[in-house]
Amino acid sequence: MKNILLVMNREFLTQARKKSFIIITILAPILILLAGIIVAYMVKINETNSKVAIIDVTNQFYPEFKSDEKHTYNFYEQKDLKALKDSLIKGKSIDALLYIPDVHDSLFNNLETHIQFYTNKNLNKSLLFSIESNINKVIENKRRIQLGLKKEDIQKLSSNISLKIMNLKDGKSDINSSVKDILALSLMYVILMFIIIYGTRVMRSVMEEKNNRVVEIIISSVKPFELMMGKILGTTLVALTQFSIWIMMTMVLLFAGQIFLGKELMMNPHQNGINELINYDAQVQVKNTIDGLLGLNYPLIIFVFLFFFLAGYLFYSSFFAAIGAAVDNDTETQQFMPIIVVPLMLGAYGCITIINNPEGPVAFWLSMIPFTSPMVMVTRAFYGIPAWQLIISIIIMIISVFAMIYSAAKIYRIGILMYGKKISFKELIKWVRQS
Repeated sequence: MKNILLVMNREFLTQARKKSFIIITILAPILILLAGIIVAYMVKINETNSKVAIIDVTNQFYPEFKSDEKHTYNFYEQKDLKALKDSLIKGKSIDALLYIPDVHDSLFNNLETHIQFYTNKNLNKSLLFSIESNINKVIENKRRIQLGLKKEDIQKLSSNISLKIMNLKDGKSDINSSVKDILALSLMYVILMFIIIYGTRVMRSVMEEKNNRVVEIIISSVKPFELMMGKILGTTLVALTQFSIWIMMTMVLLFAGQIFLGKELMMNPHQNGINELINYDAQVQVKNTIDGLLGLNYPLIIFVFLFFFLAGYLFYSSFFAAIGAAVDNDTETQQFMPIIVVPLMLGAYGCITIINNPEGPVAFWLSMIPFTSPMVMVTRAFYGIPAWQLIISIIIMIISVFAMIYSAAKIYRIGILMYGKKISFKELIKWVRQS
């Protein structure tokens, strides 16, 4: 154990002292924030003003089309149709032409197939949505008048039901909310990226020492198993340190942003459209979100996340270390990577299916398979897991971790001193079977 701790300490200090580690750890949250700002700015500057000519023979739709900074609407008569088409082909003064013929009946049923929209380029999707929304609004209003319905009557017909679910087995209530889905997939994604990024780092560290022949000196003082475990645990500490710093920096940035936005909203409440945001639908949505968050079983979620987070990493990082010891270069690692990546992707995409039915057969079997259970069990934790399934999955995961470490240690012991030979998957199995 002493040797493992020494190797772990060396691995941690070696990686943590690198300038790249310090720079990435400090700049990553800031770069992500800047990237979000840049993307929002790019979306804004990419919205160009579109000039649309409108010919409405019915004279029913003109009032709905009002020009703004994004869209400019100009109105013409039917006699200008041919000239506008020619202008559109030459691409001089307009970007699109909307032609609404007078073929409607009292309920505008025949108008839908006769409206024509011409353009000479790929238009902004927001423009198309705005035009369609304006046309639908007029048609719905005309139909309401023809059917003798008042606007108040239509509002009375609308309904906004949010089912409150009561589980009779545990006596707890739940709220249908997409918040759980987002949180479940987010934590699943964290585990997935943690395994891939830092597992690959373990593999490259092993390959680097092997190619530099440093490992020949190291194993004269420590056993191959101690060296492998020290590297895995050292990299784990590096990852946990990095994630902890990112979480603290993110919380500070969010707190600072909240204070800044709060001051801005208090200083300019009308400019920021506060009165428009506070409506019944928004209040209902916020209430459902809060209820959904409060109804989560946080002790279960935290326990499942921490256990499968570490167990999943130990399971896969052992495999990564074995691959790094068995090969000589990055090219040779490609033949083994599908063995790791495919199960991870299967677990990740399986989580999307599990969200639709957390208690289905797919959820159960993927929870029992150690290659997929780290992602799947974290996702299922948000929807509740039967105690017996959780216990069985934990037992299988613990056994699998020790089995993978045991097998990886055998591969590591033989492969770490082997050079110039291309190893196949069949030969790796042979090494594991050797005493």
